[in-house]
Amino acid sequence: MKWSKQKTQNRLAILENLLEIGRKVLAEGDIDQLLATAMDGAIELSGAERGMIILFDPENQIRFHTARNFNRQDLQQPRNEISRSIIRKVQTEKHPIFLKNAREDPDFKSSKSVRGLKVLSVICLPLMHNNKIVGAVYLDNRSFRGVFKPETFYFAQKFAEFISLAVKHALEERRLRDNLEALQHDLREQYNFGEIIGRHPTMTEILRLVAQVADTEATVLIQGESGTGKELIARALHQNSSRADHPFVAINCGALQENLLESELFGHVKGAFTGATENKMGWFERAHGGTIFLDEVSEMSTALQLKLLRILQSGEFSPVGSTVIRRTNARIVAATNRNLKQLVQEGRFREDVFYRLNVIVIDVPPLRKRASDIPLLAQHFLELYGRKYGKQDLHLSSQARTLLMQYAFPGNVRELENIIQRAIILCQGDEIGVAQLSIHPPNSSSLSPFREPARTFKEAKQRIIAEFEKNFILNRLAESKGNISQAARASGMDIKNFYEKMKHYGIDPRILKQDK
Repeated sequence: MKWSKQKTQNRLAILENLLEIGRKVLAEGDIDQLLATAMDGAIELSGAERGMIILFDPENQIRFHTARNFNRQDLQQPRNEISRSIIRKVQTEKHPIFLKNAREDPDFKSSKSVRGLKVLSVICLPLMHNNKIVGAVYLDNRSFRGVFKPETFYFAQKFAEFISLAVKHALEERRLRDNLEALQHDLREQYNFGEIIGRHPTMTEILRLVAQVADTEATVLIQGESGTGKELIARALHQNSSRADHPFVAINCGALQENLLESELFGHVKGAFTGATENKMGWFERAHGGTIFLDEVSEMSTALQLKLLRILQSGEFSPVGSTVIRRTNARIVAATNRNLKQLVQEGRFREDVFYRLNVIVIDVPPLRKRASDIPLLAQHFLELYGRKYGKQDLHLSSQARTLLMQYAFPGNVRELENIIQRAIILCQGDEIGVAQLSIHPPNSSSLSPFREPARTFKEAKQRIIAEFEKNFILNRLAESKGNISQAARASGMDIKNFYEKMKHYGIDPRILKQDK
């Protein structure tokens, strides 16, 4: 194809627009937002009067998805608004259509829809996925013939390739998300996960792992910050095992002094120490046949770690003050909010105990890493405490919901639960607003690295930057009501980088589109 100087300039200008629009389209992950961005780009690129993106369902029926300058209600009627004969030809032949005047084209001049709708200029482009047509881009102009130039059509075809690639990625992401949701549904149907709530992919993986190892004898180490729900996971392991009819015993190793913790865990005999007026059975013995949950196991002294090692190796122990060897068949599930491997390197935790505990490891993410679960958890606590306090009709305002999404939750799920419970008590109407949440919008003073222990200046700095980035992105998304492209533009950020940060912080823009 030869191009004049003017056409070459037009070609370059269109190419620049194509690259910019294509970059935006490829950055979108949500298919609804992706197609809206693509449609806006197609209109901008072509100068069309009207535009539409169609997706075909599994039965190859036309499903109108995104439209500009159409009466959407009329689109439900087969003979209204659009020439289906053109779309069907693209669907059947999988080739693009470029018409300067549809009413004079040999293939379509006899079409009732073309004549009835008085369609003139038309471009219709197939959207392909795995060599199958999944949809089409339809552009037209009913006022003028020859609106679309050959160079426009050439680049529109390339643009359709961009859209097809983006649709491919979005459909694959949707398929994976649907598979995860189906997996979680199946897991919840087959297993008892109690009050573990969350649809984030990391939570689905945790449930899958719990189901896989629950009915084994393997020792499990649960790692995560305080308030993330480690005990709920330990209980799920117990409830889904053959030990479910036997005791589940939970003890916080950091809440008791060493001598008292030793007596609680292993028991003591009469006269073992001052105040030991009678024999006492320890929790390891009480948990025989069941499960013992050692929370904050990192706080156990090295002397007690040695006794724990003996149980881990042989199930044997001796009560305090006794030389009699006893045995327990309790399964051990341990938890910590600290880095045990680092404590081993520092000589503060026994290496042999660490390797005995570190058989199956479950890492529970902090709430800020699965922010898309915040509305789900908030709704759960609204219903739970709404029933408790007789306020079942309460709901969160959109501003309150946005603030919860912005908040870093250093206390994780436990803190969210407390916030919602307090808000329900304080709320006088049927809507919980920002004031009842008793938390403050993020600002420079709230970005303190000391809300959670940071061992180094670098770590504290990284946390401040991460919290700032998350809150900045949430604010822009809230302003744009979940429109990613608009939010990225307002931020002055590259849309691909903006989307990657959304994924990194677990931000789902659909949450910000909800309004009650």
